[in-house]
Amino acid sequence: MYFQIWNFFLKEEQYIIWKDKINLYNKFDKIVWQKIADFFASVEQDFFLKANLGETDSIAQFIYLALESGYDIALEELAWFVVTRKQIWNLFDLAQKTPLLKEQLLSAKNPQQFVKVSSDYGYYFSVDELAWLLTDIKSSPELVSINNGVGEILTVSNYGKIEISYWIWLAEEWGIVPPFCHRIQSAVSLRQNVENPFLPDRCFLPKSYFNQHLVCH
Repeated sequence: MYFQIWNFFLKEEQYIIWKDKINLYNKFDKIVWQKIADFFASVEQDFFLKANLGETDSIAQFIYLALESGYDIALEELAWFVVTRKQIWNLFDLAQKTPLLKEQLLSAKNPQQFVKVSSDYGYYFSVDELAWLLTDIKSSPELVSINNGVGEILTVSNYGKIEISYWIWLAEEWGIVPPFCHRIQSAVSLRQNVENPFLPDRCFLPKSYFNQHLVCH
């Protein structure tokens, strides 16, 4: 399935074409974003659907199978979701390799400035889209901790081992990603011993938390 997504939208020439196209669309909303995210999550739980999607040879067939599974997703919506996420991930990857860009992004006073710096480097997305992706990342079990070799423990995504805690911390400070809870609460009891991404240990503390001082009277 992931090869099909890459082939339809993210292969070099296709990515450039779709990146230009989605800038011409009216931006879709959170409902559309969540619908597509839910679809991909459901695919991971359905072996046969995943296998069938992996055998598709056209985007029309891919979308038809999604519709058959109860997800009415338009081509433009799918392209917007996939390409926008790719742009943000590419930005994070470049920032990890480019100290100047990383410093500029970390110095952003607000999310609007962050988005402006990103667009200066050719990555186009809105504040809302950034918030939605970071919230998705934060509530994902795909986060892992690694030692960077100098004693620091970094939180990274399995998506190419890209370090993302900096960006989640910033988003929490700006108030576009909730620091101690998720926008969609889990119905699973905290007392259950399950791999639950909504448990407190999956939540990040904002950097400002560590700068607080206890004032005694």
